[in-house]
Amino acid sequence: MQRTRTLLSLLVCAALFATCGEDTQRVPTKAGNQFGAPLTVDPADFETWVWMPIDGMRCADNSPGGVAVNFTHRSRDLVVYLLGGGICYDRGSCGVDLPLLQGLGADPLAFMFGNDHQGETAGIFDRSDPDNPLRDSNFVVLPHCTGDFHSANTVSNYPPLAPIHQVGYANVTTAIQRIVPTFRDATRVVFAGYSAGGIGVSINYHQFATAFESVGQPPPMLINDAGPPLRQPYLSQHAQDTLRAAWHLDETVGPWCPACGTEGLHAVQRTLAQLHPGMRSSVICGYSDAVVTALYTVLNAGNTDLKSGLLDLADWTASYQDDIAPSAQRDFFYASSRHGATVVAPLSDTPGLSEFLGAQLDGASDWANVRP
Repeated sequence: MQRTRTLLSLLVCAALFATCGEDTQRVPTKAGNQFGAPLTVDPADFETWVWMPIDGMRCADNSPGGVAVNFTHRSRDLVVYLLGGGICYDRGSCGVDLPLLQGLGADPLAFMFGNDHQGETAGIFDRSDPDNPLRDSNFVVLPHCTGDFHSANTVSNYPPLAPIHQVGYANVTTAIQRIVPTFRDATRVVFAGYSAGGIGVSINYHQFATAFESVGQPPPMLINDAGPPLRQPYLSQHAQDTLRAAWHLDETVGPWCPACGTEGLHAVQRTLAQLHPGMRSSVICGYSDAVVTALYTVLNAGNTDLKSGLLDLADWTASYQDDIAPSAQRDFFYASSRHGATVVAPLSDTPGLSEFLGAQLDGASDWANVRP
């Protein structure tokens, strides 16, 4: 799968570079549900991955972006998936993983799924796994080539680096305008993501769900894999302020989630449940996920007890479930240091995950938290 940041690279970033101020400018985002032409694929290419450039989608170096699609005749179910890989919010963090910021290269599918393309059939993308509840879906996958967790709409300057187009949020906006007319008749819509994409689906869910609801669809399902929005002190106020300032989150998230600025980014979960009654969302994470632990350690400038942070988030989420009904939010935690569960390994490598996802997708009333 697309690169993930190692513990070593994150710690090197923290040790060698100081956070730099940034000089940024916003990029206009298309307003409203001005849908474009549907995405089309030759039926002969169904159930294979096809790269589709989309006008208006850009990567960090201002090179063209797009989506990878894998359509099928099996159903009209839809999964829109945001990939992860790297983070860029100051000179140090951006400098550690420069390849992330240099576009998709000659083979965008290799950028997204690995040079051997092995990720194209991993986890929920494995159509041959009888226990995969998403195996019969149509897939639309967005790369993470902006370093902003799919959350920003700005051109950032972190001298001496070249200007960086951190337009992940605007990319989702542009993709939505092509995805909705393609699947306005979808029998089920799932918005999912991994790592940076896990955080990205929470930040982009409101615009995504609003677009599908405008054509008569119910609130899409949300699956956040390995992108838990921890609360204070597990994500410090300083870290939250740094990300909000660097990525101008008050302009992408702030208008519909004011509590994200006053309480913390974790408030996005409760706010989405209130804005989209009936949504079913989940957070999936290993108790000792090495990359998530490293990320929060760097952001907090100190060691982070991920398991305690996850349980704190889960207890807070459980505390308001009665208030957000008919929406429902559940978590699936497991004992592992592996980074991610839905697209990095067979679902069977995470016992119970297939059943958990099946209960979420089927609307089961007994859908329950898993916290070993």
